[in-house]
Amino acid sequence: MKKLFSFFVFAFATCSIHAQCTIISAFQTTPGISPAPDSLPCIVTGAPYNQTIQVQCPTTFDTTINLIITTYTATVTVDSIELDSVINLPAGITWTKNPYRLSAGQNGCLTFSGTTTAPTGQYQLTWYGTAWVTEQIQGNKTVTGSLNRYGFVDYYLNVINPGDACNAPAGISSLNAALNTAMSVSPNPSAGVFTLKLNAGSRVTGDVEIIDVTGRTVYTQSIDLIGTENMNIDLSSAAKGIYTVLLKTANGNAAKRISID
Repeated sequence: MKKLFSFFVFAFATCSIHAQCTIISAFQTTPGISPAPDSLPCIVTGAPYNQTIQVQCPTTFDTTINLIITTYTATVTVDSIELDSVINLPAGITWTKNPYRLSAGQNGCLTFSGTTTAPTGQYQLTWYGTAWVTEQIQGNKTVTGSLNRYGFVDYYLNVINPGDACNAPAGISSLNAALNTAMSVSPNPSAGVFTLKLNAGSRVTGDVEIIDVTGRTVYTQSIDLIGTENMNIDLSSAAKGIYTVLLKTANGNAAKRISID
């Protein structure tokens, strides 16, 4: 089901907006995105930023379900998708969407706007939302439901100083599907004390960051491990809410969402 959120990654196209972005279907005439994310304009500190994303929701796609002893080909029919949060935006930059929920085959838009005084650098974004789908497995089994709070890490915004060249940062890391599968958090929801488990077949080095809904990092820890690792994390003093557990490595990122009740 991770394939679904490959369509949930929006791309930027410049257009004029005010309170609500304008849907321009000509920017995206087939399911997917346009243009590529590496063509995004930079955010200049202290200057107004206003960029719109155009997207068309897919109607169907094929995927493979791996049950260890066998695999099944499945066709997924999309009913609708709904984006509910974008994590790690530079301070002062906000986002809005139109429409609230995007139906299969429908065009929509999302905009980033505001003025930032945040430090220069690359801001990797984590997107979260819900997808409502029907999955048919090899013609003999149909499952209908929602993929709630699934995320995808593949976009960035680049903040520069006035007069600096807008160059895409080298080595942009996107979601590492294998790493994302190997990573889990439990219990979820929790009272703030939970375990991050990583079952890695090779050496993994990087940083674990926990980010609140405002994009503020509330916890960070470096890791260097091989095999299975259980990391106990205590956020019992943190405010109740939704947090992103982000593992950042040179070979890609993994992200899970956890609710602290």
